[in-house]
Amino acid sequence: MAHTEDQLILRNGQTLSGKVLKNEFKIKTSYGEVLIKKEDIAHICFMRADETGFPAMDEIKTYQGDDIKGALVKTHTLSFVLAANNQTARIAKDKIHSITFMQELDTDPEGYPQLEKL
Repeated sequence: MAHTEDQLILRNGQTLSGKVLKNEFKIKTSYGEVLIKKEDIAHICFMRADETGFPAMDEIKTYQGDDIKGALVKTHTLSFVLAANNQTARIAKDKIHSITFMQELDTDPEGYPQLEKL
């Protein structure tokens, strides 16, 4: 498996590449709490700490097409290994705008991604 880097976008517009260390996220919805594994998540968008602006709630979008809205539980900071220098940074949730998770790619023995046959 080839690994791709997660992309973290901060509220100040800075983009970081690396790896999110958290393996699952819990979100409290109007229906109850839902635990979602990182490998199922395509994108997370964080609401502002002052609850103004867009989005009005935290949003998790899954690779299966689910769009789950609510408040992330126990996610005050996020540990992130920076691709640039392999250092671990702890970033406060209120500084993060969004995270895009990249799935692992199946590769052939020469390291090229496998493409679906039509």
